[in-house]
Amino acid sequence: MDTSTLIWIIVGIVVVVAVVIIIAVVLSRRNSAKRLEAQHEKAQGLREDARKTETAAREREAQAAQARADTASAAAEAEQAKARAAQASVEADRAAATIDDHASDAAKLRAEQAEKLREADKIDPAVTTAGSRRTADDRRAVQGHEEPVFDDGTAARDRRDVARDQDGDIRTDDRPSAPGRA
Repeated sequence: MDTSTLIWIIVGIVVVVAVVIIIAVVLSRRNSAKRLEAQHEKAQGLREDARKTETAAREREAQAAQARADTASAAAEAEQAKARAAQASVEADRAAATIDDHASDAAKLRAEQAEKLREADKIDPAVTTAGSRRTADDRRAVQGHEEPVFDDGTAARDRRDVARDQDGDIRTDDRPSAPGRA
C-alpha cells in the first residue's frame, strides 16, 4: 500500500469520524433542547401546582378568618343575650316589686271599702238587723236591675238552691215550676 492510499484512508476515516461527531453533536443538541423543554414543562407544572396550592391556602385562611369572625360574633351575641337576660331579670324583679306594691295597695283599698260599707250599714236605716244584709228593694236599687227576690229577702243569685228551667227562667227547688215547663 502506498502512502497516498494510506493518506486517503486516513482522510476518509477522519471525515467519517468528523461526520459521526457532527451527527452526535447535532443529536445531542436536539436531546438537550428536548430535555430543556421537558424541564421547562415540568417547571411550569410545578408553578401551576404552586399557584393552586397558594389559592387553596388563601381560601383556607379566608375560611379560618371567617370562622374566627363567626366565633367572635357568636361570643358577642352570647354576651349580648346574657346582658339582655340580666336586664330582663332586673325588670322582672322590679315588676314583681311593683305587683306586690299594687296588691298591697289594693288590699288596703278593699279594707277601706269594707270598713266604709260596714259604717254605711250601721248608719243606714234600710239595713235589716241581721247585720250586713240589705233589703231586697235596696239591693235592686244598688244593682240597677230587677232580679227575683224570695220570701226570706235573698236574691236568686245568693241562693244555692236556684236552678234554671228549659226556657232559662229562674226557679228554686222549693218552688214548683210553672205547668207545661220542665
